[in-house]
Amino acid sequence: MMRKAINFQGIPASLVLAVPFVAAVLTACGGAATGNHDKESGMQQHLGEAQGTTYSIKYISEERIDDAVFEDLLDMIDREVSLWRPNSRINQINAWDRTDSLFGFVDSTQIIGPLWALSEELHGLTKGAFDPTVSPLVELWGFGLSEMGNVGASEVDSVMAFIGMVPDRFDMNEEEEAGYYKSTWVRKGDARAALDFNAIAQGYSVDLLMEVLRERGIQNAMVELGGEVVCRGTNASGDPWRIAVDRPIEGSTEQDRTFEMIVAVQDRAICTSGSYRKYHEVDGRKMSHTIDPGTGWPAANGLLSATVMASTGAYADALATAFMVLGAEQTKAFLTLYPGLGLDVLLMSDDGQGGYAVWSSPGFAAVSSQP
Repeated sequence: MMRKAINFQGIPASLVLAVPFVAAVLTACGGAATGNHDKESGMQQHLGEAQGTTYSIKYISEERIDDAVFEDLLDMIDREVSLWRPNSRINQINAWDRTDSLFGFVDSTQIIGPLWALSEELHGLTKGAFDPTVSPLVELWGFGLSEMGNVGASEVDSVMAFIGMVPDRFDMNEEEEAGYYKSTWVRKGDARAALDFNAIAQGYSVDLLMEVLRERGIQNAMVELGGEVVCRGTNASGDPWRIAVDRPIEGSTEQDRTFEMIVAVQDRAICTSGSYRKYHEVDGRKMSHTIDPGTGWPAANGLLSATVMASTGAYADALATAFMVLGAEQTKAFLTLYPGLGLDVLLMSDDGQGGYAVWSSPGFAAVSSQP
């Protein structure tokens, strides 16, 4: 992916340089080791906590990777994009309150830059349904760090004035010198503009974790973080990894979940976004945590969950969120419009009678079975 060189116009020379994301709805099953190492199959397993959730890493190898390798990578990602870490890079960007000058930093970890570039691409593909500048709306509706107050049309409209991945509202670009990356610069059209990568960061994280394994020559592995999963090769039985997708039962928890189907996943990522576990109820109406960046209001299209299989975790994670915004019919239209993306999708929608309807693309149905 080509990275853009800086091209800001009309900005003063007085620049400042600062150097220095749904409850889990998928679970891995099959090919699992008991304990940390199954000697018979060569299966290694790492379990831990990160990004406000849990992770599981399984791979076939006689050599066990030090836990610190994964822990350090996850901590690095947190330092860049966690909204819950006061001094994270993203919070530094969000706290920048100048519109007459730029916020600059050296993106030495290459986390923020690639996430922004991927977000721009996905924003264009989904016609704005995926948009990380939605952060102020997430806060307005009480799904971030803030409590929800009285929210009406005027409050939504006032925030919508600075939402959007367009240069005059929020822009990020890179400066090069002699063809090499030098620094990254952020410009805000409104001091209140802010980023939230929660709808793509965990998918991107599992991609990076899998890359650690790939670089060590590991061919068969499964990485799961907060329900976002990427699989490579096969499990210990030589079969595709088996990933279970939850039924969209309102009020269900990790302890009492039930499965809708089991999906065979090989050399792909699978991620789910859902509205049935995280919502506010206002005057008897359920307000989904999925905010439509185009309207500023919680999505209300009847879609309960969207599960996406894609080539990368970042794509699957982000598009699952975008499809929750678009709804079932627009998602089907998207799949028809972009067959080259190689997506397979499962949609579960409110049937209006207290139950739900299930639709899956042909490719998804071909690798799915009853639990």
